[in-house]
Amino acid sequence: MTEVGTQDGLDVEQLPDYSAPVGTDFAAFDPLAHKSTRASDAAFLALKREISNILSSYVGWYDPFAELIQNALDAVDARRELESTGTGPAYQPRIHVLIDIESNTLTVTDNGIGLDQDKFEQFLAPNFSFKTGNTRGHKGVGATYVAYGFNYMRVTTRTPGFEASGRIRGARNWVKGKGTGSNNPRVEPDTSELADPTFNTNDRGVSITVRFDDATHPKKLEWLSANDAETWTKILSVKTGLGSVVQHGDIAVSVEVVAKGGNRTTHELDSTKYLWLHETANKKGRLTELNKVAQETFDKHGAKRNLPDRYRNLDFIYESWTPAELEEALKDHLDEEDLAVLEEYPPTVSMEYGYTAKLWNQFNSSLNIRSGQKILTPGIQLAANNMPQGETILIPLTRNIGRQNQVHFLIHFDNYTPDMGRKGFHRELTDFAKNVAVHLMENFVYKRRDLLKANTGVSPDLIRKMKIDDWKKDMLQHEEAEPLSLASEHFFRPTERIAITSTPTREQDVIALFHQLIAGGVIRGMHIMSTNEYFTYDGLFKVAFDLAPEIYAYDPQTNPLGIPLDNATALGGRTLGPNILEYKYSLDGLMEDLDANDKNLNEIDLAIAWESGKTYAERYGIKSLLIDENADQREYHGVTHVLYDKDTLAKHCDLVILSELVAYLNSPEETAELQRAKYE
Repeated sequence: MTEVGTQDGLDVEQLPDYSAPVGTDFAAFDPLAHKSTRASDAAFLALKREISNILSSYVGWYDPFAELIQNALDAVDARRELESTGTGPAYQPRIHVLIDIESNTLTVTDNGIGLDQDKFEQFLAPNFSFKTGNTRGHKGVGATYVAYGFNYMRVTTRTPGFEASGRIRGARNWVKGKGTGSNNPRVEPDTSELADPTFNTNDRGVSITVRFDDATHPKKLEWLSANDAETWTKILSVKTGLGSVVQHGDIAVSVEVVAKGGNRTTHELDSTKYLWLHETANKKGRLTELNKVAQETFDKHGAKRNLPDRYRNLDFIYESWTPAELEEALKDHLDEEDLAVLEEYPPTVSMEYGYTAKLWNQFNSSLNIRSGQKILTPGIQLAANNMPQGETILIPLTRNIGRQNQVHFLIHFDNYTPDMGRKGFHRELTDFAKNVAVHLMENFVYKRRDLLKANTGVSPDLIRKMKIDDWKKDMLQHEEAEPLSLASEHFFRPTERIAITSTPTREQDVIALFHQLIAGGVIRGMHIMSTNEYFTYDGLFKVAFDLAPEIYAYDPQTNPLGIPLDNATALGGRTLGPNILEYKYSLDGLMEDLDANDKNLNEIDLAIAWESGKTYAERYGIKSLLIDENADQREYHGVTHVLYDKDTLAKHCDLVILSELVAYLNSPEETAELQRAKYE
């Protein structure tokens, strides 16, 4: 008996011993003979084309894993149903996934219903399926892909009264070649040692092994650089039926990996379920509970009271919707086609919304797999037959676009099986999924965005800080080596108007207007060092107090953008910087950069925009300095607002909102009242 350790809490020696050689008393057979009663070359060539079409539909790296695991799950489900009314010992479904990187093989073993002799000789033929509509796949193409998509496949089965082990070799090359029916690959008896000896402990079930080579996809299992069982378990819980939409708590799954050099690792699961990041997060909140607590807090304390701490600064907000809940929530947003999908393929929707896109990046990085490979990503993951299928698709947000990188949807359609292989879902289903994801986000989830942690963008690190410091040094050296000077008593005299004749429509217009305000003396003391996007940010500037203090001193009539005279005097002769500035048409653009982890708010000193936008309010506050009583809080000339953290009230950066600056200078009293209404 082969030593295989423990299984399901029992020592293997306590299990029945089925380790005697598996029966091989069958004649080699051609699986395609069961597909056609006409043995002509033309008939076999037609079957060959059919098989080739099936294989061409399997293009995913994880398709071999998905198919074999799907078959195993269906097999244990079938046995569970068969024995549900029995009086014998309770059935414990078991699945063993053996990923042997050393030998470049994949084996999936189950103790399911098994294949009797008729099924054993027929199940590999294309479009020949014994499955029913209740199984994870029932189009009869998966087994054909497994048999003819590889140049080595071995299948071993055991049922009451029948057991057999056979291999089929060279099938993939045969499909590519020009052979006819006379040289079709055949399933031949195989008495060699099984790739997975755990099959010997099963009273019935199936074990299938495939070997990868230069003709298969993937070619080498080592390509992914996943070398341990825990990593593979996480991958398979996203890419295959091990990540079941509805958790199956009674299936014992063991994933074993043999790495290069022979090192073995094993990881056990006591259920199959989809991998959600929020389940291991420190702080998360279910949307329905958050809404309930928010309403209770409002009813008791009014709008100004924050929710208790346990419901704030969350890593994730998550939720699930049944078909009935979807119909009720989105009744005003579903068209006739959507309603037809809802009725014919009753969908369930689950969602997790993270405070930053880097949560998914961190997960993928933690796997330590091949650079650039992403296993779990934001977007919409479609599912059917209780398992994820295909790649994630983008959520087509039309506003708050950066937020599409912070949310992951799993949308499962009942009564549906995707097209052959991994071709995907029908258009009306993908359209439904996109529409539902957008409306759920915009009408429900976003309303609780303020309960997530504040995301200041990508985390600073030493390398990033070093690059910014080098940029500043380079510009200081350039300023010293190549100074620009233009001074004359005949130039820069007031014309009492700006030269730009229309309001900005894009970021370049914002840059032009801001520079003209500096040149015209509307904004004083800012010295622009760079407006090129050298590294990540748009430019560098200094703040100089090199003129008479009165030039910078606040006066509500003659210098409304100034600072207190005492401050201007204390800073006289000083130049501060370099500092980092950002230009945006709207602050919404900066929020999107932060959500996408492109920029870090802690590194930005000044943001210049035409308008403040709306999305900042979900996590930040703005203090207006265009109100007389706040003017003494301006640190240098020209700043119109301050962006601060809503929870801690700590300042993030200074702002110049140009549209409000212009309005204030043209009509200070009226604009000040509007500022109070907008920001206070």
